Amino acid sequence: MKVNQAKLKAVTRRIAADLMKPGPLELPVVVGPKELVRMFGVKDNTPYQWRSKQILPQEDGGTSNNPQWKLATIYAWAEDTGRKIVWDPWDVLEEDAEAA
Repeated sequence: MKVNQAKLKAVTRRIAADLMKPGPLELPVVVGPKELVRMFGVKDNTPYQWRSKQILPQEDGGTSNNPQWKLATIYAWAEDTGRKIVWDPWDVLEEDAEAA
């Protein structure tokens, strides 16, 4: 799978628009360890192990002592490291040419 940059930019614009309107967010602007578990289909403690072993990129922020990353940071990291995303509610990924 490869990150479609045009789709990622469109998602970023949708998120920015969502931040401007009242009410709850449709999808998280950032992802934390729980979202990483779903995105990569790994065990609950795996993101914490990745972080302690400095496998994950430096977090972009945090809330309540939990690290958080921008979507673009995680998608870029997944692409750079060849990690497969199994949950993509933002619809940013596209099939590889050879897999299609």
